[in-house]
Amino acid sequence: MSERTTKILVVEDEAVVLQTLQLILKQHGYEVRGARDASEALSIGPDMQPDILLCDINLPDKDGIQIALELKHSLPNLRVVLLSGEISSAELLDEAKKVGYDFEVLAKPTEPPQLLRVLATPPSYRNLSGIHRVK
Repeated sequence: MSERTTKILVVEDEAVVLQTLQLILKQHGYEVRGARDASEALSIGPDMQPDILLCDINLPDKDGIQIALELKHSLPNLRVVLLSGEISSAELLDEAKKVGYDFEVLAKPTEPPQLLRVLATPPSYRNLSGIHRVK
């Protein structure tokens, strides 16, 4: 009996960053699909049934937190890891927390080893109280 491959939906509006993330994750054994905006992510999500949503917070059509909240309605076990280059996203995270969601956040730019370490560690083994700041 083989282990099921972890599926990750990556949402990032910068094409080079999206391609790089997809390449890194595929090289480390993840099944990966990419989306450049909210509408693409919300159309891929239900069919793909990802285990993890790796999503930029600042997107042109909707913020990543809204995408995460919408996907969590149909995929309640979806793990959400958000990417943010701005600490101002803390207000949006507080709003999500008020309705019962405590999302993980990685500060951008994130080095591949840190990203892979976070994705490989189940949330129950980490402190989810704030932003994982990466230097």
